[in-house]
Amino acid sequence: MGKAIGWCGVLLSALAMVTLGGPVIQDLAWDCILPNYVIAGDLNGDGWDDIALACHSCDTILVGLNPGGSPCPVPWPAPKAFVLNDSPVALAWGLFGGGVGPYYIQVVGVTQYLPAWTSFKVSGTSASLSQLPAVTVSHVAVGDFDGNGSLDVAVLDPLGFKILFPQGGGGPIDLSGQVQPGEPAFIATGDFDRDSDLDLVISSGTSLLFFENDGSGMFGLKLTKAIGLSLRAIAVADFDGDTDVDLAVVDPEFGALAILENEGCWEFSITARIKMDQGPVFVIPFDCDRDGDNDLAIAEFDGDFVLVARNNGRGGFSVDMVFRVGDSPIGLAVGDFDRNAIPDLVVALYGGGPTGTGPAAQIIYNPCCATDDCTGTAPCCDQPLPRPGCEDRYP
Repeated sequence: MGKAIGWCGVLLSALAMVTLGGPVIQDLAWDCILPNYVIAGDLNGDGWDDIALACHSCDTILVGLNPGGSPCPVPWPAPKAFVLNDSPVALAWGLFGGGVGPYYIQVVGVTQYLPAWTSFKVSGTSASLSQLPAVTVSHVAVGDFDGNGSLDVAVLDPLGFKILFPQGGGGPIDLSGQVQPGEPAFIATGDFDRDSDLDLVISSGTSLLFFENDGSGMFGLKLTKAIGLSLRAIAVADFDGDTDVDLAVVDPEFGALAILENEGCWEFSITARIKMDQGPVFVIPFDCDRDGDNDLAIAEFDGDFVLVARNNGRGGFSVDMVFRVGDSPIGLAVGDFDRNAIPDLVVALYGGGPTGTGPAAQIIYNPCCATDDCTGTAPCCDQPLPRPGCEDRYP
């Protein structure tokens, strides 16, 4: 498979860099060859947000368990290494179990070459792979697709032209005739028609493909919407406050972030294209400034930047924060690692990881709220707009 040889799983150091006038940015110097995906959440159920990082070229998923105690930056211990025998490409997590319980938190990962998937508890010591009837895998999503109260798993196969459901859900979705080989990149969930079940959307080449759930976990193609050149990550959230879910999608070839408003009845309109010419590859929604609406964080792979686009409350976005990060940011996740009720960001750095190449990941603490420390008071977040004394950070 032409993979680099390396030793994954050793915590070399965890350094914090404070930028004057900005947030604390903490290096996670985990030995991880080609970090390519990151998730965050309370992975062990102890009330503190943890981190899982996919290491593509040493066949490993690293899990950093938050020691708790609310310090900022967090004194992360050495990560646990869950070794696979194939290269992980995407991660998810959730509360799994039968419709009546018991429930348990698991990390889900998918691998590229076998291809296969895994689901494991972080309290364990190992993870096993189950092979998939696929050609390759590009992404994974979880959700209760069949409405039985238990999470299901959806896996995207960009060369076999299908979406598979290795756990729960309905039969596979045939993408033949709808996509070009290798183009399907990302799969996301959302109740796009407000009928109380989860639908699916994938990015593939120039288009978004929407699949309607019939309520039992069976999906049919509902809409294909061409909006770009080479679409990648999708963010699904209510951006304009009308209670239905909208979308944001990045397009590194076009050099833009597109915002799509859900107008109802499977009608979506592009309300904005924000120019981003440094290779936007990932986007994630979060309420960065705690004003009750969904903002966006974007990773620019070529420029080594993480951008924050703040929402004006009506679905209009402006990029007013740009953070220089490590080499080749490729993925983002949101957590509250210092548990101060202010969201933090963690970014996977594809060009970092092995000794001497820089951190595998970085945490940006309180990106919209801190000035030059990790204070929990965050005065710039506690005042309504316009925020006196914060003009330099909210132009």
